[in-house]
Amino acid sequence: MLKRGLLAVGGLVLVLYFLPSPQPVSPVREDRLALGTLVTVKLYGDEAVLRPHMERAYAEVERVDSLMGHYREESALRRLQARASEVEVSASDALLAVLARAQHFAIVTGGAFDCTVGALTGLWGFPDAVAPPAAMQIDSVLALVGHKGLEVAESSFRITRPGLQLDLGAAAKGYAVDQMVAAMEEVGVMAGLIEAGGDIRYWGAKPDGNPWLFGVQHPRDPERYIEVEDLGLVAVATSGDYEQYFEWEGDRYHHLLDPRTGYPARGCISATVWAGTALDADILSTAVFVLGPERGLELVEGLAGVETLIFFERDGQLEHRASSGVVDRFRFVD
Repeated sequence: MLKRGLLAVGGLVLVLYFLPSPQPVSPVREDRLALGTLVTVKLYGDEAVLRPHMERAYAEVERVDSLMGHYREESALRRLQARASEVEVSASDALLAVLARAQHFAIVTGGAFDCTVGALTGLWGFPDAVAPPAAMQIDSVLALVGHKGLEVAESSFRITRPGLQLDLGAAAKGYAVDQMVAAMEEVGVMAGLIEAGGDIRYWGAKPDGNPWLFGVQHPRDPERYIEVEDLGLVAVATSGDYEQYFEWEGDRYHHLLDPRTGYPARGCISATVWAGTALDADILSTAVFVLGPERGLELVEGLAGVETLIFFERDGQLEHRASSGVVDRFRFVD
């Protein structure tokens, strides 16, 4: 279910990307590898003033990775997880905030999103997976998955189910983007856009007065995209079955696992979510993908300040569903 926190850059397909305006003002831009993916910072204004702020932005990425990197041996998450199965452990405000938000959406989505899937994602082994695990292995690991086995308090957390492992891969990138934006606003950067592996957040008004336009990659034709108007929500993320996958005996197995079954979710081929924070967009794009078009759309329509565009296949045909705030505000571009 969870999007892998550390992705092989060579196999990464950015699901969502910034579309330039007709007469764009060139931003001050920098691209770096962080969180196992490509992180892009675009700031609008005078380069001499803005360039020094890049280090501050990327320092936030490193901080979040040091706290929550599931595949980083020395991360706080990995260290504390081992102790949390024995006693209640104190943790940083940042880590607890993300765990609490993950638990909130685990309840809201009926377990379609679940940050306790570490044993399951480890079993499948994306992005290096080349064959599905045996059914017996999956059944065994599923016994170690379940958000009710994690208790998050104000200043600590505890794992109550032996063997349960945490994976914040579908939340840490979004949280990092939020923290990078907050850092830039704190130093007075008036406008910009930050993207980490397809999780995007922007702020302020572009100096040329043009609107922010975004393109969602067509889920089955990489040469096409869907242009979406500015919806008034500053964060957007996409989950797709084409990000990490392998073919096995004629079937596609992708990395978006359903924590309730242990297998790749089959209802959608992509789900894009707009929200007020990149953390929420990151989590909810995964949840909507796992829930499928009908239940995913129902979830989003019941949440304030959230929109979605979902693609799926039915009888060999590509179809889509859009939430009320997206209907009539997107178009297919060849």
